[in-house]
Amino acid sequence: MAVEYRHRSLGTALRYKGGEGMWTWILHRATGLGVLLFLVAHVIDTGIIIYRPDWYDHALGVYRHPLFRVAELFVFFGVVYHAANGLRIVVQDFWPYIMQRQRQISLAVVTVVVLAMIPITWIMIAPLLGLADEPGTARHEQRCLEVPNAPACVQEVGTGAAEVAL
Repeated sequence: MAVEYRHRSLGTALRYKGGEGMWTWILHRATGLGVLLFLVAHVIDTGIIIYRPDWYDHALGVYRHPLFRVAELFVFFGVVYHAANGLRIVVQDFWPYIMQRQRQISLAVVTVVVLAMIPITWIMIAPLLGLADEPGTARHEQRCLEVPNAPACVQEVGTGAAEVAL
């Protein structure tokens, strides 16, 4: 029995006319891997609080960078899409005749994800643009009043000298 090797380039794969089924399959796997990577990183940085609370406070300060806010938006998208598309797959597994309406159901999943991402995007991006208050600001200020020297409460000022916020 001979094994046939199929050599396909990325360009060939992208031109494949699998339609919405192929793209939902690819996006479902990609978002699943993204969510898995986030969970591994989250477990590791949360575990740091047991051994090095000062590193955890430093990590919280790093997470306030706008780049991480955009990355969190991608995490939210991954979770929402993966969940909605997973429900689509479950529905199709229980009622296979629905496969005839795969395009409409895939569009329904996209619609649900877009509608869910609109308020999430506003909540996460508006503070970066100065259009809304930062969520959790009151809690952060309360913590900085209790522990003023916590690294998340200290901001660097021009010359590199640290200054306590508030």
